[in-house]
Amino acid sequence: MGNRYFSQYLLNAGVLDAGNISDVMPKSAHAVPQLHILAMQQHLLSESQVEELSTADDVVKTLEEAKMLSDAQIESLKNTVPGRDARVAQTLLDEHIADLKTIERCFREYDNDELHPIKDTVKKIVSKYEEMNPVADIYGEYTEMFVGALQRFMNTDAVVLTEATDLDFAGTRIVSQSMGGQLSLAVAVLAKNQMFLEMARRYSGEDLTELDELAEDSLAEFINVLNGLYIVNLSGRDLDMDLDMPRSSQDVGPTASNLIAMRIVTDFGSFVIYLAEDEFIY
Repeated sequence: MGNRYFSQYLLNAGVLDAGNISDVMPKSAHAVPQLHILAMQQHLLSESQVEELSTADDVVKTLEEAKMLSDAQIESLKNTVPGRDARVAQTLLDEHIADLKTIERCFREYDNDELHPIKDTVKKIVSKYEEMNPVADIYGEYTEMFVGALQRFMNTDAVVLTEATDLDFAGTRIVSQSMGGQLSLAVAVLAKNQMFLEMARRYSGEDLTELDELAEDSLAEFINVLNGLYIVNLSGRDLDMDLDMPRSSQDVGPTASNLIAMRIVTDFGSFVIYLAEDEFIY
């Protein structure tokens, strides 16, 4: 599978929505995929077999009695360490959000290297502002990398909503960093205090209990590391950029040129990421 953004694909396809994603994501983190879900993810079942299973009273029993899989395939699946995609699919089934045929179709459509669910979402957001179209690709690439970094460094799935709702700055912390050179880009993360602390805790691996300077430094380091990786990637395209020092504040929102705000939903809550073309004022 060419990308790591199955939950975003499901959201874009309308299988998930803004109303249920916050419930599905934490449940999927602990879901245990059954044999038929793992088999569908690996495309071991045909559409007609999935159709048969969708009407069975006991899906696993029918799967085994009808010998839809070989003994070797069953053994291999039982030894598989399930990834998040399969756990999300199991949660969709458990919560009666999608049936087996829908899940099989989603697995099949998602197995496409040309799919870029995060970039498509960002382009949809940017398309609301005609003057911002030139930055759509830049913002999309950065956001895709940002979500990947959340998966890697904070051990969470994450999706981007098209509307950054409830932008209430009371009781929030913000950390930002600007990048300049052949391209100009600024990123900021704004979160309610407890969410900010949990993000700092997950990134640092420390049992942080207070929203103090150490917690702010931890999230500033996350942004700095991510942006450093972003600049390295751009250097491979002969684009030279420099990092400014991270900044932070509380109970304020940023302003800047070509500013967009996107709500990011994770396993443990949500926050807002801002992207702009120049340094934030706050």
